[in-house]
Amino acid sequence: MDRWFKEIDHFIQHQLTPNLTPALGRALTHHKSAVVAAIDREVCAASANTKPFTQFSDNFTPAEFEVFCAQVLRESGWDARVTKGSRDQGVDVIAARGGLRVVIQCKLYTGSVGNKAVQEVSAGRAYENAHFGVVVSNSRYTASAAALAKTNRILLLHHRDLPNLHGIIERWAASPAA
Repeated sequence: MDRWFKEIDHFIQHQLTPNLTPALGRALTHHKSAVVAAIDREVCAASANTKPFTQFSDNFTPAEFEVFCAQVLRESGWDARVTKGSRDQGVDVIAARGGLRVVIQCKLYTGSVGNKAVQEVSAGRAYENAHFGVVVSNSRYTASAAALAKTNRILLLHHRDLPNLHGIIERWAASPAA
């Protein structure tokens, strides 16, 4: 949340304020908390009604990849939301469906995803009291990440697996190794 409100402040300082008369600038300073709240409210409302991405792009930023993953889950019947940046405890997306609560760490990588992502989502699963932890990426995973994921009951998926997440979890939970 801190990063989001810093972004709003940056917008106010660099986009709004330079275009205001001195009197409007003073009014903005006096009512800044109300302006910040209004911007936050409008952006949240607009983003809730917008489908920003219809397919994966190699040009995504990490934040766009998180939004894309949450969107794919929502289109697949999950209630999914992107967490707000800092203090997310290793969780980028929280999703729920049919009584299941899943936390997801999204990794947009050019190389292989290693242990750190597994450690982060494992901690996030405990912190969020979720049933399952998932790392989703556009890339491959290292052998050590796969071994750590297995011992910590974390699923390692490719973003193309997200539409089938519910079935993957059901099969995984029913397997003897789970």
